[in-house]
Amino acid sequence: MMTMRINQGPEPWESSLSADAHADLAYLRNQPQVSQEEDPNDWLSQILAHLRHTPRERLDRWERFSRSVLQYNFRRRGLPPVEFSPRQVLQTLTDHQVDFVMVGMGAGCLQGAPYPTYNTDITPMPGPNLEKTDRALRSLGAQPLQVDERGTVDRPNLPGFTRLHTTAGMVNVVSALPGIGDYEQIMGNAEDMNLGGGLSVWVAALEDVIRSKQSLGRSLDGVHVLMCQETIRAKEEYGELWNSYTRS
Repeated sequence: MMTMRINQGPEPWESSLSADAHADLAYLRNQPQVSQEEDPNDWLSQILAHLRHTPRERLDRWERFSRSVLQYNFRRRGLPPVEFSPRQVLQTLTDHQVDFVMVGMGAGCLQGAPYPTYNTDITPMPGPNLEKTDRALRSLGAQPLQVDERGTVDRPNLPGFTRLHTTAGMVNVVSALPGIGDYEQIMGNAEDMNLGGGLSVWVAALEDVIRSKQSLGRSLDGVHVLMCQETIRAKEEYGELWNSYTRS
């Protein structure tokens, strides 16, 4: 049995934590300890804490955390405040009857990989569906992205990849995933995920998120790949824990 490395506490700084964070700590401290050999990146505790939440809760946690980071970074650089609401993006696309699948680390986050991302990445079905996609994004005030969390964006539009700023945050429209293919290929392994409040979306498989990140070969993508791989391993090892949670 794997063991988990986490201070049994309580620590003085815990008094400032939210009730949600306290619940996570109590859950993790009730699990066996994990060895350095079995968890070299010290990520397992984070992954298990994220997996114990429903997809709806994972979306809410992702949204809250990334919004706070973006607002801090933009304020620190003297830029106007920004919003980040992937739920609003997904709901707007759904309301406009857009056929799409979530990709990137947003898809990874909803499936249990607790790595923050500051974009909502989607791959829409091609053809007439793209007109509905454009209308939906225009209703969110979509404009070519000029500034992101790293600074000025020189090339918002790349082959098959469009970066947009909207009133609900940054949105990437990806025509095809590197190493996977277009909408049809992604949908072959995608999962229809219930995000609560009547919202259900198709989400790319973790394995496809990994392959696409490996194909890109960027330094940050290497961290994403490791996190997703460890999430898959945690699901296989602790399936009896995370399978017991509903997707409502």
